Amino acid sequence: MISSAEKPLDSKSMPVDLSEALKLATKESHELAENSEFMRNFQKGRVTRDQFTLLLDSLYFIYTALEEEIERNKDHPAFAPIHFPSELNRKEALEQDLEYFHGPEWKSHIECPKATGTYVSRIQHVGRKEPELLVAHAYIRYLGDLSGGQTLKKVAQKALQLPSTGEGVAFFTFDRITSANKFKQLYRARMNTLETNGQTQERILEEANGAFQLNVDVFEELLQLGAKDQKNSNIMNGSMPNDLSEALKVATREAHELAENSEFMKNFQKGQITWDQFKLLLNSLYFIYTALEEEIERNKDHPAFAPVHFPSELNRKEALERDLEYFHGPEWKNHITCPKATELYVSRIQHVGRKEPELLVAHAYIRYLGDLSGGQVLKKVAQKALQLPSTGEGVAFFTFDRITSANKFKQLYRARMNTLETNGEIQQRILEEANRAFQLNVEVFNELQRLSSGSERNGFVHQSKIRKRNIVQGQSMHTGSTWELPLQPCDSLTDSPGLRLTVLLGLVAMSLGIGWYLL
Repeated sequence: MISSAEKPLDSKSMPVDLSEALKLATKESHELAENSEFMRNFQKGRVTRDQFTLLLDSLYFIYTALEEEIERNKDHPAFAPIHFPSELNRKEALEQDLEYFHGPEWKSHIECPKATGTYVSRIQHVGRKEPELLVAHAYIRYLGDLSGGQTLKKVAQKALQLPSTGEGVAFFTFDRITSANKFKQLYRARMNTLETNGQTQERILEEANGAFQLNVDVFEELLQLGAKDQKNSNIMNGSMPNDLSEALKVATREAHELAENSEFMKNFQKGQITWDQFKLLLNSLYFIYTALEEEIERNKDHPAFAPVHFPSELNRKEALERDLEYFHGPEWKNHITCPKATELYVSRIQHVGRKEPELLVAHAYIRYLGDLSGGQVLKKVAQKALQLPSTGEGVAFFTFDRITSANKFKQLYRARMNTLETNGEIQQRILEEANRAFQLNVEVFNELQRLSSGSERNGFVHQSKIRKRNIVQGQSMHTGSTWELPLQPCDSLTDSPGLRLTVLLGLVAMSLGIGWYLL
């Protein structure tokens, strides 16, 4: 049983109606929760994007547990009268908000903090062991969020510059309730019909006070977690260069090192690559650059990207198409496939381009300047190891014909980056997005390494035979599943999965590592 407030409850002095008894018994706990530092800051508009997403993350775990237990007990006489799923359920709305802030793969980005986990455990215990107390949690959560929803919604929209159309704040929007006051009156009236005796009512009051304390613990923990974000925001006050290009270089230094210290990258530097490894790298890059250049075209006039729009100098999709035709033949679109991790990368780029275009520069910076920096090195390694023509067939991706001096162009690009219309908060988010982009690539490496474990030796024996055959025939045999919709997220590799995953990991790691090192 959760402990009650410090002052013992006097059931004789409590109103007969459960709704009134709850309101009176939880008055102090309610004020304590409302006056927590986290909520005070929120109400004053002092909430950052990361703090808000942390709150949504926690609410998702809380409401998932609550609505699972409500569903379990929807016919219980101590809860059935207040079962309003269509009007009150918040899980689906939270999923919409989380997708807005985290992207389509939001589930892989959220974590349940310790205090939230304790709250969830209590809800689950009540739902399974003491369902007569579930009303306390439903009352506090639903009526609390319904009451303060419109105010907090407006605060969040203004503080975070969210769309007026409601994206990102679906949690606070109760579409099925036309009048919050009338609905609360109905809810309280239904509460008063619940089958509860004096002892059960006292336990409900104690549970409600305990639930408020659990909320206070969640807010305190979110404040602590948000302190890290505040520290990051202070980067802009002197510890990080003012120029965005320099800030990106400094902020992503550790991510650079993590990406470039791959065993497979070292193998590539030594020329230990195969024909199929290179093809699989090009396949993956095709999906990535197709997504990136579609989103760049969509946002080419956006003030947070327009100054760094250099399509004729940088676009890689057309070059990749030439390389893919060289290796796969004229029907190359039917032959290419890519692993799940590349799909996650593509999904993130698409989310940024459509929902947070001010962050698109982070992805463009990492990809274009990385591949421009390492292009000549990789081109020579690939030509020598794969015995490719010296005239450039098969390595068009690494050839930037419209750029006569890579160093001068990078200087121009960085200078343009420093003119982008970004305030302190947006710059911080760009730095975070750049590190996220690096992490997406690291996740590709880690996933492929796990999937390819134990198959490398057999893969390299098989590939050497294919390479000899390809040199004679001029292109590889068709191996692997088809890809009929190349502009959509990729399917997993299906033919010879260990082989394909092993070889792709080596090449992707090397390509990104060399380029990023030279940014």
